[in-house]
Amino acid sequence: MNKEQRRAVVFGVLFIAIGVLFLLEALGVFEIAPATLWPILLVALGIGVLADSGRDDEEGPIR
Repeated sequence: MNKEQRRAVVFGVLFIAIGVLFLLEALGVFEIAPATLWPILLVALGIGVLADSGRDDEEGPIR
């Protein structure tokens, strides 16, 4: 998987997680205050960036 594909996967999972959080809030499972949501988003974004930057761009030999 190349760098662009990994980035797309990371951001796709991030958006799905955010959507699930909002859905659970709308269903009344729990409440999300804006003051607690933005730090969670920053942490998730940071983890995504670190996971993406830690991988090597070389795919190795073609077999």
